Amino acid sequence: MSSTLYTFPISHFSEKARWALDLANYPYQLNPLVPGQHIQTLKPLVNDLYVPVLETETGIIQGSGNILDLVEEKAFGHKASAEEKLMEEKIDTQIGKSLQTLLYHFILDYPDIVGKLFLLKPVSLSETVGPPEHFDLIALSLKRRYKITPKNLEVVKQSLDEGSKELLEIYKSRKFFNGDSFGRVDLTVASLMGMLAEPKESPAYPWFASVQMPDSFLTWRKELGLELLFDRIKEFYKEFRTQSK
Repeated sequence: MSSTLYTFPISHFSEKARWALDLANYPYQLNPLVPGQHIQTLKPLVNDLYVPVLETETGIIQGSGNILDLVEEKAFGHKASAEEKLMEEKIDTQIGKSLQTLLYHFILDYPDIVGKLFLLKPVSLSETVGPPEHFDLIALSLKRRYKITPKNLEVVKQSLDEGSKELLEIYKSRKFFNGDSFGRVDLTVASLMGMLAEPKESPAYPWFASVQMPDSFLTWRKELGLELLFDRIKEFYKEFRTQSK
């Protein structure tokens, strides 16, 4: 029996886990879920209903970092250093969690965009898709889960700004975080910021290409001033992203 990876198609934390499994040639079945409808599927498996979740013969592994722990030696050829692990955790919080809040902040006023991004299979830019079923309830749930309030938005914007500027300085001076080879930190940066850099090799790219993001999002992304970092992320995807599913 091969393992099953439960994801959301556009989830950057799901991509982090999926990329690691692919890099390690780890056998798994991909089971993409629709946000909201995922509750019924995940309830028998985990207490906290978030993805990614990897169901294996020996147990359940939840969270991208824990899934990376399972395959890191096969994926990268060695275990990460303490410095790499600390930086990964910092990026998860400062970049990954901040972007969850900010993405939903920008799109929840556009039910048709949410409708397209929540599909299990992407459609074309010209196709029209209505909002997800029970959209008002889903939007309320997301606002609560990700603390989308004016006060918290300022906090997460500052957190993202500080974290991304630190990464910008690091990648100005070297290609890989550890100085030698593609590792956990590089994969984490690329997968979690993929929604901003939009590399075409990302599995989520067809979903984001199917929508016209709000002008407020596009202006904000441009004002981040992270083009050098986005270019490095695109390089990582071209060189190291192979998909098994």
